[in-house]
Amino acid sequence: MRRFSPFLVVLLALVLLPLAAWSAPRRHTLPNGLKVITSENHESPVVSFQVWVRAGSIYEKKGEYGITHLIEHMIFKGTPRRPAGQMAMEIEALGGEVNAYTTFDHTNYYVTAASASAGQALDILADAVVEATFDPAELAKEKEVVIEEIRMNQNNPARRKGWEVFAQAFGDSPYGRPIIGSIASVRGITRQDILDYRARWYRAPDMLVVAVGDFKTAEIMPLIAKAFAPLSKQPAPEFKLPPDPRPLGPRLKIMRDKVSQASISMTWLTPGLPDPAVYPLDMASTVLGDGQTSRLWSNLKEKQGLVDSADASAYTPQGVGLFEMEASLAPDKVNSAWPAMLAQAMTLFTRPPSGEELKRARVNLAATFVRSRQTMQGQARELGYFEMFRGGFENIVTYTQRFNAVDAAAVSEVTHRWLSPAGLSVVIQVPEGTPAPELAALKKQAMALYTQAPAQKEAQGPQRVVLDNGLILLIKPAHAVPIVSYLLAAPGGQAAESDQQAGLYNLWSRAVERGTKDMSYEELTRELEDMAGSLSGFSSKTDAGLSGSFLARDWKRGLELMTQVWTGANFPTAQVERARQEQLAALRAQQNSPVARAFKRFRRLVYGDHPFGHDPLGTPQTLATFGPAQLKAVMQRLRGPGGCVLAVVGDVEPAEFIAEAKRLLGGLKGQAAPVKVTPLSAPAKPRLSKIDEPQAKQSQILLGFVAPGLASPQRWPLELADAVLGGMGGRLFEDLRDKRSLAYAVQPFYSPSKGGGIFGVYMGVGPGKEPAALAGIGEHLGRLHAQAPSPKEMARAKAYFLGGYAVGLQRYGAQAAAMADGELNGLGWLSYTQVPDKIKAVTAEQVLAAVRKYLNPEHRAELIAGPPAPLRAK
Repeated sequence: MRRFSPFLVVLLALVLLPLAAWSAPRRHTLPNGLKVITSENHESPVVSFQVWVRAGSIYEKKGEYGITHLIEHMIFKGTPRRPAGQMAMEIEALGGEVNAYTTFDHTNYYVTAASASAGQALDILADAVVEATFDPAELAKEKEVVIEEIRMNQNNPARRKGWEVFAQAFGDSPYGRPIIGSIASVRGITRQDILDYRARWYRAPDMLVVAVGDFKTAEIMPLIAKAFAPLSKQPAPEFKLPPDPRPLGPRLKIMRDKVSQASISMTWLTPGLPDPAVYPLDMASTVLGDGQTSRLWSNLKEKQGLVDSADASAYTPQGVGLFEMEASLAPDKVNSAWPAMLAQAMTLFTRPPSGEELKRARVNLAATFVRSRQTMQGQARELGYFEMFRGGFENIVTYTQRFNAVDAAAVSEVTHRWLSPAGLSVVIQVPEGTPAPELAALKKQAMALYTQAPAQKEAQGPQRVVLDNGLILLIKPAHAVPIVSYLLAAPGGQAAESDQQAGLYNLWSRAVERGTKDMSYEELTRELEDMAGSLSGFSSKTDAGLSGSFLARDWKRGLELMTQVWTGANFPTAQVERARQEQLAALRAQQNSPVARAFKRFRRLVYGDHPFGHDPLGTPQTLATFGPAQLKAVMQRLRGPGGCVLAVVGDVEPAEFIAEAKRLLGGLKGQAAPVKVTPLSAPAKPRLSKIDEPQAKQSQILLGFVAPGLASPQRWPLELADAVLGGMGGRLFEDLRDKRSLAYAVQPFYSPSKGGGIFGVYMGVGPGKEPAALAGIGEHLGRLHAQAPSPKEMARAKAYFLGGYAVGLQRYGAQAAAMADGELNGLGWLSYTQVPDKIKAVTAEQVLAAVRKYLNPEHRAELIAGPPAPLRAK
């Protein structure tokens, strides 16, 4: 029987359920500390109530073995309000079902009934759990029932073998003992033992009530609160698993039994929840032994004919875990099958899973557990497990992402660590007289197979591929999140515009995805939204293109849609007009913002007639001259594919992506038009501008300098100069805001581009504070000129910059943009990965030298936009 990881059951089932079927669960906490999870589901007139108790067989002390399971039997055997037998009759009269189960680490009592009887069903369940009397006469009878259950299990070869598997794996630890106990231990349990156990573990802070179904939370919560109010509010005692003192494996147990079919079980001790290894272990067990395409089935049954059936599982409760392979086979094939089974397990790290195996595992497991969520009780069980053992039902999304992010390298690494001979136990059940292996042979074979060198990981690092038509592919596999981000770019943007063309590339970026020769804007938008994808144009100072983000399962269709837009955008007149109106609205919004107006004027003041000096949004006058013809001309300049870059970062296999890119784009011919970026030059003398804005309540102050661009080695010292001044711990904030209270906003900025950039300082100050603000900026720039930053300041500046840099690169789209920018700007497509080392290598003296070279007050640009002078003076 497969033992699926409990968290996997929860996460796959929950996430893939249609939202309409299950409203958002809510958490409530009663005064005694009892947590209650409610989830209204009106799809069927059914309710399910479950009471979870953090008490399983591992919580039992010596002399109590089997007591948890016995309490489960006794809980419905009578209360002060309901004598033995009445509960079952009442539930059946309601058309419902009441039952319970016991595990190693928890017990679950549940009732399912028609929603019309929700209140009665809840009352019956709560009465049993809270008020059970454990009548001595009923206890004596029920102990005999449990003893018969034990005898029945002892008479079942499969159950006997199951007990032996856990005993060999865990020894005399709590997980090594049968949950049900033994005949002797059950006979020895008294009513007082039960009352003591219940008093110790059945306490409100360590219990959970889950309600799912056709009810109204506002009506059901008062009933739950009243029914469970008698529970103790004191937390249960702290529980820790005792250590396992046994020697290391391998361990072997041959069970010679009255059976006609042999069976083999191989287990390895592994971590349990919440260790991150459980995710690769679940994936490994699925690849190894789930379904007829799994490695065990296809190799040992179909190809070699050694077994009749085989599977694998990862059992991962809290704290400890067990990775298991099982096979059923003819007795005469045991000595051939067990080494082959062991060899297949080792392939998990000698031959890690392929992309197809990983994909199949995700889909099959998802489908299995989605089907389990068709009932109210199934939904309640999942909510309860996640709330009790995984820190809250809200964490489901995180765990989904982490499972889907498991890649071949993770499976290889984790299985090589944990599937070692030291943690191996083997149990073989055979008919009496059947040959079976000896421990010495097992040890020798296990060590020989384990010490095989793990397969060299396939090249999963970033790759750069140039297609025959000149298109450059930049590929970075990243499997932490099942998302794929694209960026298809070519030279263009502001640098390709004259003043009369200002705003052209921005308009192109707004209109390019508004229809193709094969799809209307509405059709494209609908398909993107249906797959939760995004695709849009962009335009920067020196390039333009398309960016897209898709769930990993849709990466091929996403690339197809991007290709359709890049090769077939047709710029319908009506859609171009809508894009123009959007851009005009952006211009109006810019005009309404004092800060945006000030920066727009400041760019022109610094850059002069350089293309970087005009507004990337253009003007109403320039926008009026653009139509479909002009945008199609831009598209022709950009299309390439020679000179273009297609960058991808995400959960995709490089070989598959390259093949798909060749299929979609490999047949295109052409060359993107190059763009020459004129180097910036500093003003020969200060450029000063004062702009009166009578309605302004504040003055915007900008002071800046032409600075080196992306390719200059002086960029890195200036980045740190910016960091020394910036941030809440930087010089400007600490002094000009915190100490002098001159401004709410004060911030340095450095924006390097191809050909040059700006280093500057911005402040927004009240009327009359302008002279003091300018003087303060001057003081701090003068201080940078006079003396190198201290070691403490350098350390803070580097940490500040690198932290922000890392945060900015978290998203796959940002990484794709960084690779493409490096390629297009001649820096190298992996230059962004070298930034931390460049920053760390900068010295204080280099910062001082760069400041003295570039931040010369005689070459500054200075702008003040705000109230007229009389108001400023006032």
